[in-house]
Amino acid sequence: MKNFVQRAIQKIDQLDSKQIVEILKNQASDAEMLESVLESIQDGVILTDDHMRVHYANSRCRALVPMVRLKNIDGLPLSRIIEDEHVLRYILLAVRDKHQDENNEFTFQKGSAVQTIAVTVYTYQSSSERINASFVIMFSDVTEHNANEARLRRSENLASMTTMAAGVAHEIKNPLAAMGIHLQLLRKAFDRKESLTIDDAERYLAVLEEEITRLNSIVVDFLFAVRPMDTRLRLGQITKTLEDICSFVEPELEENKVSLVRDFATSLPRLEYDEHLLKQALLNLIKNAMNAMENGGKLTLQTLLDGDQVLIRIKDTGIGMSEQTQQKIFEPYFTTKATGTGLGLTVVYKILKEHKGDITIHSRLGEGTTFTLSFPVPKSERLALKWESVTEADYEA
Repeated sequence: MKNFVQRAIQKIDQLDSKQIVEILKNQASDAEMLESVLESIQDGVILTDDHMRVHYANSRCRALVPMVRLKNIDGLPLSRIIEDEHVLRYILLAVRDKHQDENNEFTFQKGSAVQTIAVTVYTYQSSSERINASFVIMFSDVTEHNANEARLRRSENLASMTTMAAGVAHEIKNPLAAMGIHLQLLRKAFDRKESLTIDDAERYLAVLEEEITRLNSIVVDFLFAVRPMDTRLRLGQITKTLEDICSFVEPELEENKVSLVRDFATSLPRLEYDEHLLKQALLNLIKNAMNAMENGGKLTLQTLLDGDQVLIRIKDTGIGMSEQTQQKIFEPYFTTKATGTGLGLTVVYKILKEHKGDITIHSRLGEGTTFTLSFPVPKSERLALKWESVTEADYEA
C-alpha cells in the first residue's frame, strides 16, 4: 500500500479528481483501521514528530501514565501532555539516545494497588528525505509480569535452598556418625580401665577433632553459598590480576606436571570486578582442572574481547565430562570427587552472577574441559573502545 501511494504521488498530475478522491478515501479507511487496532491493544501508544509534537495518542495512555485531561492534544508538545516529570525525562533522553543508564520502569499508585509501567521509545526514519524522523512511544503495564518473575525467583531460591539443605543434611551425617562411634569407643575404654591417660584417649580425641573441623568446614561453605556476598566492584585491568594468579599457581602446576599457557589479549578494556572474589573463582577452576589431569597435561588461560564482553577461558587436557555431568555441574552438593562438598562451582557461579557475568562449560570425555567466563564491558569503556576504533579508522584513511 505504501508503494502504491508513493507511485500515485509521483503521477498526481496525471490523475483526475475522481481518482484522487478514491485514493484519499482508501487512505482514510486505512488510517481508521490502524487507529482501531491501536485503540484495541493493551499498551499506550503516542506518535510524535521530530520536534516531539504529538500527532496521535490512543485512549489507553491515560490509564497508564499521568496525562493532561484535554480532548484534543494533536499538535501539542509532549512536555505539555505528560505530567510525570520522570517519565518525560526518560523519553527526552531516549530520543537523544542517552538513556542507557536509566531505568525505563516507573511505579504509580492506583488506588490501593501499585502499578509498574515500562516506557519504550522507537525511532522511525522515513525513506523520504523530505520527512524527518518521528517517534513511537509505548507504555506497557508490566506489574503482573514483574510479579510473576519475582514469584519465579522465590520458587527457584526455595528449590535451591531445599537442595542445599538436603545436601547439608547428607554431608553432616557421616561426621556425626563417626563422632558418635568414637564417643562410644571412648566410653568403653573408660569402662575397661576406669581411667585413661592422654595417650590412651588420643586416637579417639584426634578423630573427634578431625570430624568437628570437617563439620565446621561444611557449615562455613554452606553459609558462604547462601549469604549475600559483600561484592566491591572496582574498575581495573583484568590481565594484571590473571598474571598474579598465574604466578601463584604455577609452582603447584609444575609439581603436578601441568604446563601453564598464557594466551592473553594484548589490549583489553578495563572491567568492574572484585579482585578477591574473582581470584577465588579462578583458583577454584584451576584447581579442578589440575585434578582432572592426574598424569599431567596442559592448562591454557586465555582472554579475548567479544563485542561488549570480555571472555576468560580455562582450558585443560584432562579426562573431560559426560553430558549428564555437565548438566548438573553447577548444582549445589553435586560432586564427582570422593572428597569435597560440591559447593565449589556453585560459589563460582554465584560470583559470576554478582559481576553480572556468566559461565559456560564445554567438555568431551577424554578430550578435556573448557570453562568460559564472560564479563560485561562497562558502558564508559565501550564508549572509549568506539572512540579508539573511529580514531584508528580515520588514521588509516
